[in-house]
Parts: sequence; structure tokens; C-alpha cells
Amino acid sequence: MDKNCNFENYQLLSYKSVAQMSNNITFSYYYYKLMLIVKNLFEWEGLPNNMESRWIERYMFADGACVFFKDPIMGYMVAGIAQDGGVNCYDDPTTLTPVATNYVYSGKAPLTCGEDCYIIRNNDLRLPEFSVVRYYAYKLTNLDRAIDVNIEAQKTPTIVTCTDKQKLSLKQAINQRRDNEPVIYADNSFDKDMISTLDLTAPPVFKDLQVQKHMIINEFFTDIGVNNANMDKRERMVANEVEANNEQVKACEDVLLRSRQEACKQINRIFGLNISVKRRELDKIPEYEDIVKDDIKEEQ
Repeated sequence: MDKNCNFENYQLLSYKSVAQMSNNITFSYYYYKLMLIVKNLFEWEGLPNNMESRWIERYMFADGACVFFKDPIMGYMVAGIAQDGGVNCYDDPTTLTPVATNYVYSGKAPLTCGEDCYIIRNNDLRLPEFSVVRYYAYKLTNLDRAIDVNIEAQKTPTIVTCTDKQKLSLKQAINQRRDNEPVIYADNSFDKDMISTLDLTAPPVFKDLQVQKHMIINEFFTDIGVNNANMDKRERMVANEVEANNEQVKACEDVLLRSRQEACKQINRIFGLNISVKRRELDKIPEYEDIVKDDIKEEQ
């Protein structure tokens, strides 16, 4: 420990370290939990060579796109994209080379887009989903940590300033009150005017923060095209509100689904395959029930 660092400063640094560690743990928790949901939104069928859909969705999440092609040795694959040539009149790449961890394309490169390969896009702009997950993980972290701080503040005692002589008398008085003494006696020299108190108790707002947290989770599900319809208030919603929510969810769903369906269409045309993709059934999306249903019950 630094010789110039006294015990009080050392404690303060420790508290800051614990707070930062809690922030990082909470962010990581939400980031990975939301990431697993996003990566399991779509169900791919007819993929060749025992190809798993998680390989595709991994690129969708991190890079916003991947290339589907046939390696002369390994067969059909998906990989990252290294753009080699120029672009056509629609700003789409004309040629590319597939890249992946511990992999080198064994055929003649570069590949011609639309003939030797096809780019699977997460959306029309090839934007990855990790930025969406990071955004909501940050917001949920702020709310969760605010809840933790507010709950901790409920335990904060009252600060009392007094002389050393009065300190012992006050401790005795507090003990007598704890023991349910009907009367507390003080010495004639006890000067109450020399005592001041500061109440540090914070108002309990963690229930309101939980409601806000649930709203953010619903907003996240809407953004990724998962119907939530304000689940905690469904019985109070009118038909127009439900319909408006459904339309917004459908619009967000189409952003992700339509580009994948177009990729299936073009891949089937180029390679003579029968690949298809659809939204995974809601009850099969991992962690969905845990996130939505376990957060808020006090409001009802």
C-alpha cells in the first residue's frame, strides 16, 4: 500500500472497486442473456453438411452478414467476408473471399457474388445485432444498479454529531430504547443543544424502478420482433392498443426475417438446395419466460 494512502482513502478505493465490479457483472449478465435470445430467434431448416444455424446467427450478431459458399474440400460453409473487388450499381460487392478462424479457402478466390456464393444479411444495411443488445444491456444495468443502491440506502443509519462525553450517554439511551425501557434518564450535564442529527434514509423507489425495468425489457422485445403486448397490463389494454403493438412488433420482425428469407431464395437458386428460415416458436426461445415473468409482480 502507498505510504501516502491513509486507511480512509484505501476504504474509499475499495468501495469504488466493488461498485465498478458490480456494474461490470450486471452488464455482462444482461449482455449475454439478451444475446442468447437474439441468436435463437430464427429456425433454419434444410441446411446441408450438418451445418448448424448458430454458425449463421453468430455472424449476424457480430458482423451483420456472412457468406454462404461451397468449399472444394469441406463442402457448404458460412464464413466472414473479405471484400476483394468493387461494387455494382447497387453498392453490393461483386467479389469476395471467405474468412474464418483457422480456415483458408481451398478453391480459386475470389468468389463471384450471386454465382459462387451469396451474402446472408442480418438486415438491408448489414447492421449487426450486438449494438442493440449492448444498448439495452446498458439501460438495464443502470436500472438494476440504481435498484441495488436504493435498497442499500434503506439500511443507512442516522448520523449524530456530539461530544465524546455525550457519545457514551447516547449509546446507553439507544440501548435502553432497544430494550423497551419506558423512561430514559440523562444526567443534568447532558446538553441536548450540542447534539445534531442527519437522516440519510433515501425514499424507497425500487418498486418504481422495477416497473421501468420491465418497460425497457418490453421495448427490447419489440425491437427484435417478439410480441410482448405489455404483458403485465394485458387485461387493461383495449383492442386498438394490442393491434398497434402487434404492428410495431411485426415491422421489427420483418426487418430481420425478410433478408434471411431472400438469402434462402437466392442460395437455393445458386446451389440447388432447399433451405428455409422461419421465426422460432415463442416458447422455444431460451430465457424468454425468465426475463419477462420474473421481474414485476408488485404492480398488480
